Amino acid sequence: MLNQGLDVKRLCAKDAMIKPILLYPEDDVELVLKRLKKEHINACIVVTKENKFLGEINDNDIIKLFLQQIKYEPLVKVFNRGYRRRFIYRHAKNMINQHKSVVKRDTPINEIIQLTWEEGFEYIPVVDEDEKVVGVITPSSIINLLKDY
Repeated sequence: MLNQGLDVKRLCAKDAMIKPILLYPEDDVELVLKRLKKEHINACIVVTKENKFLGEINDNDIIKLFLQQIKYEPLVKVFNRGYRRRFIYRHAKNMINQHKSVVKRDTPINEIIQLTWEEGFEYIPVVDEDEKVVGVITPSSIINLLKDY
């Protein structure tokens, strides 16, 4: 009854998506860290050379990898202190958090919110008809979209 006479816009992925920060599997760890810092973001999307989605690298993944690395370093075990300040992981392909959750531009925002809740991924790539990444949806982009409605 409330919607009678109102033209309610159906919110979709294209309304909430933002420009993704893309990385490629062979990009080195220094570039990954530089991009995260430079762009002031929490995640980068890893794609093939054809821009097809492979996975994501987020700041929490990097912290976990670093903590795992120092846990098993010989100096830490023997002396109980000290660690190398470089990652043993050399390329983005070794660091990606793989998941298969992608959405199309016309996927309803309700489905995207449900997907992020059920699967626990905060960064959902938006792909076109050729499965190429054209955007990304983040918690911030959803909030920015919904605050106006």
